[in-house]
Formats: sequence, C-alpha cells, structure tokens
Amino acid sequence: MDKRGNPIFIFTILSGLFVLSQFYRVSNAVIAPELIRDLDLNAEMFGMLGGAFFYAFTILQIPMGPLLDRIGPRLILTVSSFVGASGAFLFAFGNSFLAVFLGRILIGAGMAPMLMGSFKTFTLRYPPEQFATLMGMIYSIGTLGNILAASPLAFLTSTIGWRNTFLLTGMITVLLGVMVFKVLKEEKNQQLPSTSKETSSIGILKSIRLMIGSLSFWQFGAVAFFRYGIFVSLQGLWLGPYLIHIKGFSPVQTGNLLIFMSIGAILGSPIGGRLSDRYFRSRKKVAFTALFLYTISLLPLTGIWRIDHPFLFASIFFSLGFFNGMAMLIYAHAKESYPIAISGTVMTYVNFFTMAGAGVFMTLLGKVIESFPKVGGSYPIGAYHLCFLICFLSMGASLIFYGFAREKPSAQH
Repeated sequence: MDKRGNPIFIFTILSGLFVLSQFYRVSNAVIAPELIRDLDLNAEMFGMLGGAFFYAFTILQIPMGPLLDRIGPRLILTVSSFVGASGAFLFAFGNSFLAVFLGRILIGAGMAPMLMGSFKTFTLRYPPEQFATLMGMIYSIGTLGNILAASPLAFLTSTIGWRNTFLLTGMITVLLGVMVFKVLKEEKNQQLPSTSKETSSIGILKSIRLMIGSLSFWQFGAVAFFRYGIFVSLQGLWLGPYLIHIKGFSPVQTGNLLIFMSIGAILGSPIGGRLSDRYFRSRKKVAFTALFLYTISLLPLTGIWRIDHPFLFASIFFSLGFFNGMAMLIYAHAKESYPIAISGTVMTYVNFFTMAGAGVFMTLLGKVIESFPKVGGSYPIGAYHLCFLICFLSMGASLIFYGFAREKPSAQH
C-alpha cells in the first residue's frame, strides 16, 4: 500500500526527525569524556562545542519561518535533513576542534526547522481542531530523543565508539530526509484553498511587520522566552548541583528525581493539546492556566518552605514538566492570531524567543551563582534560592503580560 499522504505515516516521519533534533541537541553531555580525550579539548572549547548547535539553531529561526511559508515544509525539511546529516558525518570524522565545531554548527542548522516544519505541515494537512493535539503528541514523542541521548548513547559509545555512533545517526537522518520528501509529495494539493492566494499577497517583509507591529507577538515571545529558558536552565544545569551540594542527594538520586521533569513533559503536552482541541476549545485559557500552575510550581524552590523529602522534590519536578509541556499551546495561540499564510513565520519567531531564553537564562543564572563566594567548595544555599526567586518573579511578570493577549474568536473553533 502506498503510504504517501497517509496522515499517520506523515506524523511518524515528522516525529522521527524531531526525535533526532532532540538527540543531537543534548548528545555531547554523555560522550564528553571521549570527546575531551580524543580531541584534546579544554573546558572552554568543550563549552563552545556544546553551544555551537544552539547558535546555528537559534539564528536560523529568523529566515526559517518565511521559508516555510513561501517554499513549504517538504523541501525545507528535506534539505535541512541533508545539512544535518553532513554535520553528523563531519563530526564523526573530525580530528580537530574546528572540524567537530563546524559539524555541530551544521547539525544545529539542519535541525532548526524540524519542529516548526512539522507544525507548518499540521497547519496545511490536518483539520484545525487537531492541531493542538498533534503538537502536544510530537513534542511528547520528541522527548525520546533526550532519553536516547542518555543510557542508549552511552551503550553505543562503549560498544562501537562515538564516531561510528554519529556515522549511524547521520545515515538515519539521510533516510528520514528522503522519506519526508516522498511522504509530502502532494503537499501543494493539501493546502487550504485560500492559502496560496494569501501567500502571494503577504510578502516576507509585510508578514514580519505585521507580527512585530502587534503587541500580541511580544506577549507570546516574552512568555516563551521565560517558560523554556527557566525550564532548561533548571533541568540541564542548576537543579543538579542544588540537590547534590545543598540537599545532600547522590548523583544517582539526583538523576532519578530530575527525570520526573521529563516524565511530566511527556504527559503534559498531549493532555494539554487534547483539552484545548476537544473540551475547552480555547488555546489561551488552557495555556494561561498551565503557565500559572508552572509559575506556582517554582515557588517552593525559592526557600519559602524547607523541603528535604525526595517525594516532595519529585512532585515539584513533575509539576514543572507537566505544566511546561501543556504550555506549548502558546504556539497554537500565536499561530491562530495571524493569517494562516504566515503561520510558519509566526511559530518560528516565537521559537526564536524560546531558544534565546535557553541561552540567556543559562548564562544569567550562572553569573548570579558565581557572584556568591564558595563555602566549603560549593556555593551557598542563598545563591540557589536567589536564582530560583529570579525564575519565579520573571515567569510571573511574563505571565501577567501574556494574560492580556487577545484570542481571536476563530481560534476557538
């Protein structure tokens, strides 16, 4: 049976590409010892290598939206897959810092449109009342990439080496690139009747002016910036040292607690989408509620109450992940606040704020903690509580700002 045009098959291929994007994003952490040893890297070089993916990924959000709207996701996702694969091959064969650095840049560039290209495909090919559900599902599935970049990557690295591992992932990336080109073959015929007319009438510069000239765009961008920036900074950097050095948990116990953030995100994304599509029939109501509960979940970390029991930490981390996942609905709210012809541009520009938040907040919280003198080889509890308070207050401020964003009646299907 020809699977081209099959919605389930299309969703599967798009999910595979996003899983790869998530895998590549965090893969350096597990292979760090091998990279440092084989390429003779110092801490600064390794840090630059980790950031290379995000530099390319974030910057390319700016042109990627208009390209998705004008050219369509089929060609963009296909070419980007090949670019990402070339980066994986360069990374696998690289024998110098410059080679692997360029490889990571190409990987970041190639993975830049995977999630937003999927969202654009959902806009063009699926009924509007399914958009939030599909968005939540693919985000949830993408979390598998984070899991694959942990123990499975460590196992592969120990058996076939990190170079052969990335050679293999590069081949998988090429395969999915070819498949997405085939399954989206009828893309033009799938567009809504009015889309082609709107696309020709709304130029790139006009679409950008339409967005940045509206208050709503900045409301979406601000809350996206703080939502993800705070989450990834806590999950990826500062909660670990806090639990180990301040609360006395072992690294294994810490890992077991932090995984509840991922579990929460896996469950929260599809549940939020389903609630929005089927029951509340509103993007903003569900997104705002999720963001409010996400903000409240940050409050216990500020030191306002003494927390030591693992169960309480697990509950807090699960709540953060769950409501952060539900809050992905801000993309759907943003998409439906503008003409469908510029939906790709709108979502990628909101995603620019999302990724920028990760880079800024990781650095900002690091500077705050570094401003405290070390006590007994680690930073004091006050340093962490101040960081968590900054997260709570900035999230609260962006939530209030977002609360005044309008929701078009048409978005409530």
